[in-house]
Amino acid sequence: LNLMLLARRSRHFAGTRYLKRGVSDRGKVANDVEHEQIIHDETTSEGVFSSYLQIRGSIPTFWTQES
Repeated sequence: LNLMLLARRSRHFAGTRYLKRGVSDRGKVANDVEHEQIIHDETTSEGVFSSYLQIRGSIPTFWTQES
């Protein structure tokens, strides 16, 4: 049994959690990350793959915050 964990972070509206929030003018949410878990079971004759995908990012709304 093999387990792979991958994380892909978007470059379009990236930044620290406290400085980048919401959505850009182009519709890209802040700190968008895609997580994928891939399992490969070699015990069967065919070798079975299974994948679970999770996407997270800021709430897609326009807003500002005074510091």
